[in-house]
Amino acid sequence: MCKYTTVLLSFLLGSSVLIGAESTLEDRSKLKKGLLERMVQPKVSLDSSYLSDATINGSEGNVAVTKNRIRINNAIGGISYTNWSFLWNNVGDLPFGNGVDAPIEHMHRVKLNANIPYFINEKWFLLTSLSLNTTFEKEMQDSYGAGIFSFASYKLDSDHSIQMGAFANYHPVSTLALPVISYSYRARKTDGFQLVLGFPRAYAGYFINDMTLLRGGMIFSQSVIKLSDSSVVEQSGYIEAEDYMGNLGVTYEFTPSFTIDADALYSLKRNFIIYNSAGEEQKNYGINPSFGLNIRLRYLF
Repeated sequence: MCKYTTVLLSFLLGSSVLIGAESTLEDRSKLKKGLLERMVQPKVSLDSSYLSDATINGSEGNVAVTKNRIRINNAIGGISYTNWSFLWNNVGDLPFGNGVDAPIEHMHRVKLNANIPYFINEKWFLLTSLSLNTTFEKEMQDSYGAGIFSFASYKLDSDHSIQMGAFANYHPVSTLALPVISYSYRARKTDGFQLVLGFPRAYAGYFINDMTLLRGGMIFSQSVIKLSDSSVVEQSGYIEAEDYMGNLGVTYEFTPSFTIDADALYSLKRNFIIYNSAGEEQKNYGINPSFGLNIRLRYLF
């Protein structure tokens, strides 16, 4: 579950509470219209992050990673482009590659996503998120994948709710499906404490004031990346990457339209599996923990 999906969940939870609190059909209609207008408002986000040198298990070779992303979206859907740049050291001691050239220099991803909320009643609603992506080193052929995230949320009261569902990332080489279970407390509030506990994401935040939010959490992510036809790792092969990432940071709202996030990152666990061009697993490697930083700028039109 990405951070955007969690924000959408919180938005919908809070909005359903507001709608359910009104006593007349006219007031409900006005609130629903306002909710729809806010859901279709476009937003542009720019992200830049850096993870420091981390050694590959069983070797002295290490890698640092820079990630940059631009995303245009609203609560209904969006599009994003992500670029990863890799800086390798001690290439000759790496357990893969040719011992001379950098195994990978850049990776790219283009992603489309759509969100489908459905309000059942004042207590229940459903959310389904669909995505299509292409993640590749150089050539886009055979690099396409898809994802689905779907859950039902039940509001216990104005502060507490629970969510149950599942998410899956599909790729012809490797498909991952896992349950989604979470509990949220004051997720839509903009004062005091808020909390989301579950998998694949856990989150806690505290509003110091109307403009400043302190927060921290952990998220699990997985993807399959198409290697280039001339890759020194595995020609026309694939890498499946799994990552457990923790963050501790602050969000500051300069204006109702402009927000900045700053985070300290900790990559607790990273694994990657190498497949050949036929999709057959070759090797499984781990990358040791490392620290990093992330900056995100968000502008709501």
